[in-house]
Amino acid sequence: MNYNVYEGCKAFLKKYPMTIAWRVKKHASVVQEHLNDDEVVLYTFTGQKDSCWYMPFYTAVVVFTNKRMLVGKKRFLGRYFYTSITPDMLNDFGIKASIVFGSVEIDTVKEHFTIGCLDKRSLPDIEDAVSKYLVDQKIKTLKGAK
Repeated sequence: MNYNVYEGCKAFLKKYPMTIAWRVKKHASVVQEHLNDDEVVLYTFTGQKDSCWYMPFYTAVVVFTNKRMLVGKKRFLGRYFYTSITPDMLNDFGIKASIVFGSVEIDTVKEHFTIGCLDKRSLPDIEDAVSKYLVDQKIKTLKGAK
């Protein structure tokens, strides 16, 4: 594994500068720490998890790998939140667009969460990446069941 999550987030923010995200390097370090050596990163983005644009303490980094989806948030004083979601736990997702910002709603077996305050122009890119990820994982699951 030679992928730098922070560099992936920086590239996303450079391409979509209207996205609201703070302390991205710290949040990316949480996911970077939990990546396995045999995982290949497919897509990375950042935004506000279950929050509004005026609440900066909810920034999260989302990474899709060939094995799972990772969500990381660094808190203060060494604390952090980390979630690993395997493909069989993912149900579906939705995209919402407003005038300036957009959001991605991800539904899993156990929870439903939103990554918001995304640059509206990033939504087709995220939708494409998440759709491909879900379809590829479902195909792998079906092939493994046979």
